[in-house]
Order: sequence, then structure tokens, then C-alpha cells
Amino acid sequence: MTIPLQMDDWTETEAAGGAVLRECLLPAAELKSKGRLDLSTAELAFRIFAAFRSHPHINNVLTHISRAKSREVEQSINRILDSSTTSDGLSPLEENILELMVGERGITGKILKPYFHSALHRLLEPSSAERLIRNVNALYLELEWKVNHPAPSAAPAPIEALEGADDAGSELQ
Repeated sequence: MTIPLQMDDWTETEAAGGAVLRECLLPAAELKSKGRLDLSTAELAFRIFAAFRSHPHINNVLTHISRAKSREVEQSINRILDSSTTSDGLSPLEENILELMVGERGITGKILKPYFHSALHRLLEPSSAERLIRNVNALYLELEWKVNHPAPSAAPAPIEALEGADDAGSELQ
């Protein structure tokens, strides 16, 4: 199912069988006059996911990298948008989506990043959208730093030190 998303005006969007609440389909002028809707992270993640699904190329790439598990894509977007998330526990799918949202690498990254930003600016107040973009960028930079600076592993003891320990142990007997 494709969910149409028009970034200019929501009034032309038709809900299929009452699937979408009418107050969510306010025209852009009403949204600006009333202030944007106050969205939870889960609701925002769903709307961003719907926006991604409405773009043919982005939808194909997300379907491919998630192995057609769209629920996992939505959950990953939810985790990425959550301000308390750190790069420590990100799944490979979350890392890939984060790379597409921020990295601007390849065709999809160059398409998805501005699309993501415009969707956020459409759904949120400008200050909230900018804050969320900064949080997602910080998460990406944290992930990149960890990739470029892996934690040092415990180095094996030098052979001479092990031989010295054996000699010291034999003298005690």
C-alpha cells in the first residue's frame, strides 16, 4: 500500500475508509495558524516512515535493506528519532537507516536526507525540527567516531613476560 504525501497541502489527501483522522489532514495554512500538531516520537516515526514509503526509490531501498520487514523499519526510525538513543545499541538496520538520513552517500543518501528534513519541517515547528535534526546528526557522528576509533582490545602479554613468569614459578617450588 502506498501512502501519498504531498508536502505542500494536506487537503487533497483522501483517507481510505476513515484510516486517518481528519485533524491530521489540516491544510498548511491552518497548521501554521494553529501551531503544528504535538506528536509523540512514535507518531512522528510513523509519519516519517509513511513519507519514506511514499517515495518510490526510498521505499525500494528500505524494503531491500530491511529484507521486507517494514515493521522493523518503523521501529528503527522510532529509535533513531528518540533523543535518549545512543550509538551503543543500534542494530545494523538502524545504522544503515541513520547512514541514509545523514551521510549523503550514494544516490539514496542524496535523495533521502533533504526529503527527511523537509518532512520534519512539514510536521514540526521549525525549532523542534532543527533540534531533532541536530540530535540525529549527533547520533550519526557518535556512530562514525566509534567506527573510526574502535576500542582497544586486550593485547596478549609478550612472550618474554610469560617465560619470566614460568621461571619465577619454578623457583618457588
